[in-house]
Amino acid sequence: MHRKPQVSIVVPVYNSASTLRRAITSALRQSLDEIEILIVDDCSLDTSLALARELATDDDRIRILALPENRGKAHAMNVAIGEASGVWVAVLDADDWYEPNRLEVLIAAVNSQCVTLAADNQYFHDAGANRIVRTAFPVLQGTQPLTRQVFVAGSDPYAEFNYGMLKPIVRTDFLRRSALSYRENARLSEDFLYLVEFYAAGGDGVLINQPLYHWTQSFGAISRQWTTTGAGAWRYDFKSALEAHANVLRELHRQRNRDLATLLTVRARAFRRLHHLSTLSRMRASGSSLPKILSVAARHPAIWPLLARRVFGTA
Repeated sequence: MHRKPQVSIVVPVYNSASTLRRAITSALRQSLDEIEILIVDDCSLDTSLALARELATDDDRIRILALPENRGKAHAMNVAIGEASGVWVAVLDADDWYEPNRLEVLIAAVNSQCVTLAADNQYFHDAGANRIVRTAFPVLQGTQPLTRQVFVAGSDPYAEFNYGMLKPIVRTDFLRRSALSYRENARLSEDFLYLVEFYAAGGDGVLINQPLYHWTQSFGAISRQWTTTGAGAWRYDFKSALEAHANVLRELHRQRNRDLATLLTVRARAFRRLHHLSTLSRMRASGSSLPKILSVAARHPAIWPLLARRVFGTA
């Protein structure tokens, strides 16, 4: 009889054949071996699903969930969480990977602090340059509480890293009891909204200062190249994120969660500006004339300071 796994590692996959083996290998090599790995293929167009099935033949801790149509990471996560049998649910994006002792360290932290979530520092990787760029935040000793107040204070949407980018483990019975799920209409910012609703539901957490998660930048800070996995270049769907933000914001107002509602309001304002900047970047990449680009920029004065910082290299 198999023992109940301590951790269900959810790996959402879309067109990730080039990186999936590395991700799964890092999960299988965890010092904590009481795990299950749920690979959710979101109707990939490459050989991701075939590779996942190959990997599953070598280790019975791997389970494959093949989705019939592409509906995004949020849907894939919800499907897998519904199937999870572990005490904890962890996420591992298919182009990322774990340090060998990651889960052991996170489980020890949540058990010692009696909290429902643990997250850690991250190494930022530029895939095009094949090197570590930096850590998400300075490497310090020990742990710190990841309270609702700390999360709100650390979620600046303009920062190179904010706490909405964390890759936590969350207690499964908390997810089921609070009916917490990912917002499926979001194709961007789904991890952030998930954490917002985690705190709205009364969750608490701890943050490990040691970097144990390797995160691949979508657009390399050094190489200035998009990664080839997932949705490819120009993957930032700010419109879907804004729609999902509005849905969550209505719930927060209904619950009178004022601090989280304020956070979402500020973030939505930033996303509208970033959507306009993304539009200008796409126009430039597609060869639009400078007068046409400037005419579009002129209609959105709120982005002028951001645009100036990018043009003059101050941000």
